Amino acid sequence: MYTGHVAIALAARGVRHDVPVWILVLASQGCDWVEIVVHRVTPRSMPDVYSHALPFVLVPAILLAAAVWAWRRSLGAAMTGLGVYLSHPIADLVTGVKPLWLGGPNFGLGFIHDPLADLATQSVLCVACAMIYSRSLSRSRHRLVAAGAPLVFLLSLQGVADGMRLGFRLRRQQRPVTSMGPVSGFDV
Repeated sequence: MYTGHVAIALAARGVRHDVPVWILVLASQGCDWVEIVVHRVTPRSMPDVYSHALPFVLVPAILLAAAVWAWRRSLGAAMTGLGVYLSHPIADLVTGVKPLWLGGPNFGLGFIHDPLADLATQSVLCVACAMIYSRSLSRSRHRLVAAGAPLVFLLSLQGVADGMRLGFRLRRQQRPVTSMGPVSGFDV
C-alpha cells in the first residue's frame, strides 16, 4: 500500500497545516524504511515483525512525534506525525498480511496478492484522501491542479505497479509445465 500511505499523509496535511507534507510522507513510509534497515540484521522471516508489529512500531513513532514536537513545539503536530506513522501498519492489514506482534500470527486481507483488488482499494483511498487534502487548499484556480496532480501521480503509480504484478501473474500462468524426466534413467 505505498500510494495509500502517501495519500494518508496528504489527508493529514489537509487537516493539520503546521506539519510539512514531506514530514508526513516520510512518516507514512517509516515502517517500510525501518524494514529495509532491519532486513540486513534480522532473520529472513522477521523484518516485517520488527518494522510493522507491536511493540516495535511504537519506538520510531514516538521518536518521530518527539522530533516534530521539538521542532514545532506543537502537541497537535506531534500527534499528527505519530498518527500518520501508526497508520502504516493498520493500512497494511488491508492490503498485506503481517504479524501484529512478535510471535503472533499473520493478519490481513492480502489484497496485494490480487492486483485488481489492490488497485481498487488503493484508488478509493487515494481519491478520498485527495478530497480531504483539497479542502485545505485556498480557493483559487490552482486548487484543482494542486490537489489533482498528486492524485493523478498516485493513481498512475499504483496502476503501473498493479499492472506489472498482473502481467507477471498472467505470464507465469501461461508458462508450460515441463517435466524433468527420470533423474537417474530409471523410472522409480
